[in-house]
Amino acid sequence: MAGPLWRAAAFVQRHRAGLLVGSCAGLFGAQISYHLFPDPVIRWLYQYWPQGQPAPLSPELQSLFQEVLQDVGIPSGHSYEAFTSFTFQPVSAGFPRLPAGAIVGIPATFLGGILIDSDHPVVVHGQRVNWQSPAGTRLRDALTLSRDAQKFALAKEVVYLESSTAALQALLAPACLAGTWALGVGAKHALGLYGGPMNLRAAFNLAAAVAGFVAYAFSTDSLTHALEAWLDRRTAALSAAYAQGGVEFYEKILSGNIALRSLLGKRGEQLYTPSGNIVPRHWFRIKHLPYTTRRDSVLQMWRATLNPGHS
Repeated sequence: MAGPLWRAAAFVQRHRAGLLVGSCAGLFGAQISYHLFPDPVIRWLYQYWPQGQPAPLSPELQSLFQEVLQDVGIPSGHSYEAFTSFTFQPVSAGFPRLPAGAIVGIPATFLGGILIDSDHPVVVHGQRVNWQSPAGTRLRDALTLSRDAQKFALAKEVVYLESSTAALQALLAPACLAGTWALGVGAKHALGLYGGPMNLRAAFNLAAAVAGFVAYAFSTDSLTHALEAWLDRRTAALSAAYAQGGVEFYEKILSGNIALRSLLGKRGEQLYTPSGNIVPRHWFRIKHLPYTTRRDSVLQMWRATLNPGHS
């Protein structure tokens, strides 16, 4: 009865190095692939399609994007492309230094007028937004950003792409897998488990896998928090106007989330806190910095630029 199990264990034991390398390569490739080939993937996922046709990037948004690239100081050899997305916030992927370049999705809501056009209804979590309701009016106001707020949102994506941090983020999963395997093998040798029953080794492997996942979750969340804080500081440091735009950007996100909390009823209460932050999906993980924390950080930088002698 134990024949297949023993054969599988023996196979893993003989080829564990190759299986580890293959698994690590697969994890890294899965997480980095859409950055290596951003155009077909990101555009397919987030392209805005009004009336069944992909919306071209308007001259206004193209001019805004070029202005942001100039403000950030992008070298002429770096490749960027922009398109119109259906999202409320910009999306991006890619490595601008590579031939495939980087791509940024600029929300169609940055044009403003689309929100009140009855031919373009907005659906959030399967529910059509009623713009005439008080919560709908608040959401419309939250989605209407000033030029400085729009520039902050786009510049933050450009700074992220220029940093190439996506490669570091993609390395975490294979690094944790390799570390878990190495520590697990070392611990089993030290405890003499290879000479013991298979059930004991299986229980140890399960415990090691759980410990490895916890380490991965902690590492990923910590890196994301540090990256988000750095992106906000780096973008706000471009100028006082960018810092002011960043404060408005996060204030509008919080206001929009509060409006969605009201519009979606019980579902909204599960998704958003009364202050507008996103409710964590897992009790043991906070994957992103709270929007209130990000707003306060940028607000502090804005005040420092207004009162440099008191910073």
